[in-house]
Amino acid sequence: MAKKEPQALRLKITLGHVDPAPWREIEIRSDKTLPHLHDAIQAAFLWNDMHLWDFEIGDRKYQMKSEEFWIEPMFGPPLMEVTTKRLDFFLNSKVPPVIYTYDFGDDWVHRVELVSKRSVEPNELQPRFVAGQWATPPEDIGGPPMYEVFKEARADKNHAEHEWAKEGGYVDWDHIEIHADAIAEQFSKLQKQKIRRTSHWVRER
Repeated sequence: MAKKEPQALRLKITLGHVDPAPWREIEIRSDKTLPHLHDAIQAAFLWNDMHLWDFEIGDRKYQMKSEEFWIEPMFGPPLMEVTTKRLDFFLNSKVPPVIYTYDFGDDWVHRVELVSKRSVEPNELQPRFVAGQWATPPEDIGGPPMYEVFKEARADKNHAEHEWAKEGGYVDWDHIEIHADAIAEQFSKLQKQKIRRTSHWVRER
């Protein structure tokens, strides 16, 4: 089988169970792995990389294998090691649904879709942020249901939780602000990385 030449994949990532749904478009090389895509999604949404995460690709689930955190499911297919799964499956004629879940408590579910692919330019910096709309929910807010409460409370001065929503660590939050400058800074760091860093939740244990 002929080796697939690396391509620049344009991917659209949409956060589910939130209305309107925050979305981001990025570009990343097809010869990178799922952990590299995790890093790019974290940068695009300005998540803090403080929680466990996994990918579902069709009927297979991929997680970071660790003696401390690896738990085989009682039902369904076995978990797959995430670090060895390359993104070149996006080059196949048929791509199964791809779901990225961040924070197994809040359960932020992101749908990952291929928009387009092209040849990689010489010396091109990747990954790259392309576009996006709608703010990322505050970290540890409590998942989509509590995010709705947060938005309602923040907009209503008479809401019982207004002070919590307005001052509880989310002073700079704005529903339409994606903080593109901060996203660009995070992607610049990823472009300069020689060795992929370890997630915060691993380093702090």
